[in-house]
Amino acid sequence: MKIGAFIYGFTWGGATRRLLALLEGFAQRGHDVELVVVDPSGPLANKLPEGVKLYPLHYRLLGPVVKFLPRRQRMSLSKFALARYFQQNRVDIFLSAANHAHITSLSAKILARSTIPFVLRLSSHVSASLKNSRKLAKRLRFHQAKRLYPHADLVIAVSRAVARDLAQTVPISPDKIRVVYNPVYTSELTKQAQQEPDHPWLKDERGRQTPVLLAAGRLRRQKGFDTIIKAVHLANKSRKIRLIILGEGKARPELEALVKKLDMSQLVDLPGFKPNPAAYMARADLFCHASTFEGLPGVVIEALATGCPVVCTDSPGGAREVLEDGLYGLLVPVGDHQAFAQAILEALDTQWDEEKLKSRAEDFSLEQAVNGYLSAFEDVLNNKK
Repeated sequence: MKIGAFIYGFTWGGATRRLLALLEGFAQRGHDVELVVVDPSGPLANKLPEGVKLYPLHYRLLGPVVKFLPRRQRMSLSKFALARYFQQNRVDIFLSAANHAHITSLSAKILARSTIPFVLRLSSHVSASLKNSRKLAKRLRFHQAKRLYPHADLVIAVSRAVARDLAQTVPISPDKIRVVYNPVYTSELTKQAQQEPDHPWLKDERGRQTPVLLAAGRLRRQKGFDTIIKAVHLANKSRKIRLIILGEGKARPELEALVKKLDMSQLVDLPGFKPNPAAYMARADLFCHASTFEGLPGVVIEALATGCPVVCTDSPGGAREVLEDGLYGLLVPVGDHQAFAQAILEALDTQWDEEKLKSRAEDFSLEQAVNGYLSAFEDVLNNKK
């Protein structure tokens, strides 16, 4: 089977890392795999799996202009180059692999009048991320999604919650929606967890006198890092706790200002982007996740894979699904820093079975994801015949 996949580029994000793992799995099963990108550069450019071909889109006359445009505009304009790709290259099935790519890829499919079987990988809660957004641009994208998503032959949702929401908000038949969990648990993750983290607070193993909490992700409001900082400030009234937040993003100035306002500079550290957060998770006493919405919180699964206990907001999406209604971690209301502080103290006083947490993470393995995608592709191709 020749499989084409499309994503913006090699950015350091969950969608990119999950896709590269999937493509590697497809190639190892003997399939011909081609990755189409808008931008062939980025921090993960050297992580292209062996056996996967790279196809950077070509823009002809627009090329000198496009490379200087912001990412969103480059993605939008790439529909013309992608349409040419559909006309000139034949694949058995095409996977639009990230939410930011779907409108562009479906627009290109329509422009090219392509009959290539088309699959979307949906990793975000449509209502929370687009429909209910206060931003006009996102609400416009929601209406584009309603119009374009039904043109896909199949949508693979990363959680049951995402699948349910899609069926309720977009005019697409439930028969064209399938759930396949992300490939988070991999052999590479296990190896990364065994490395030494380069932070002085994490030199000792778990169970230290002053617990170290960890949070990780892109620094933006959706991730709720302000809730975690406020919760740690409140919990520190009962016991001394430290917090490390890994990641970079536009919200850094706001978060640093909040830390300073709460006089927590000695207790909260934002060391920036780290290529191996699993090493930090393997030494942290508790992992904190406070997103306002999340299709399937990969960092939570990564934390479980290292045996790290979790406190997580019960946000729209797959958080409750991953933690199985609180069996594998504590769930708190979105944006409630007081409840989060109480959960932190409760989690630190609980004796967690690390092997049980790790076993839950194995449910999100690369093998099950590859099996799920290939089975879905075969079904789409059989239906086309």
